[in-house]
Amino acid sequence: MTTGLLEHGPDVRDDSSIRPPLTTAVPTGHRATQLALGAVAGGTLGWLVAPSAPTALGIAAVGAAALTAVAANWSTCGLSVAGVVAAPKQPGRKGASTPLRRLGLHALGSVTTGSVTGAGLGALGALAVGGVGAGVMLAVWALVAVAYGLHELGFVTLPTPMRRRQLPRHWRRTMAPRKVSFLFGAIIGPGFLIFIRSSAYYLLVLATLAVGSPVLGAALFTVVSLGRCGPSLAAVVHTRRGGTMPRFLALSCRIDRHVQTATGMLLTALGTFTLTTLL
Repeated sequence: MTTGLLEHGPDVRDDSSIRPPLTTAVPTGHRATQLALGAVAGGTLGWLVAPSAPTALGIAAVGAAALTAVAANWSTCGLSVAGVVAAPKQPGRKGASTPLRRLGLHALGSVTTGSVTGAGLGALGALAVGGVGAGVMLAVWALVAVAYGLHELGFVTLPTPMRRRQLPRHWRRTMAPRKVSFLFGAIIGPGFLIFIRSSAYYLLVLATLAVGSPVLGAALFTVVSLGRCGPSLAAVVHTRRGGTMPRFLALSCRIDRHVQTATGMLLTALGTFTLTTLL
């Protein structure tokens, strides 16, 4: 178990004893309840608040960023980084660092590339979709959000066009931990360079393009970059309290199906919220 979790991260997601099938981890009835709760909560909030279309787009963008900042952590890349940042440096490895310093370097790398990506998407959106009405963009975003909410809940299957690449594991054996932490953060920051299991990322990109603001785009992706440091921070706290990395990684993998269905419920809520504002 220890070797498999620390050295073979990309295979962890295929081990049913660690990441059980969705139908086993969360029964259909529970997922249906989550779907209904998300739809009712989002629709009710949209009816009560009733913001304008541009304001609703902004709310959708912020909601997608907050959701991505949490949901995108449950991938083998996020867990692999936690092992690099929090694990004690092996004797003979180059460089002097501590877990907190490595965490800071990881955050710096992630925010640097993430903020640039968000600003670029915002600028691209201003050029490409600036002439499209906010109501049209909001309707498209809402429908996609509901569709991928159903996808995350396991009721439909939609395309997930994510690059099927993981972080270079051999760096952990050939480079100083502080350098690996920074470079892993820089690769994770943009999002599209690696595999992200959560489809909330797609809604974040779509919302950033729709809003068309480089400043907001940079801010949104900075939130995601900082949020994706969460597993590493939790791993540092866990190990300082006497826990082990294999135990931390195993627990993280086992709850990711529940994170997935919660993501589906919240995407549904965001989608129905924005749809209701159009009515």
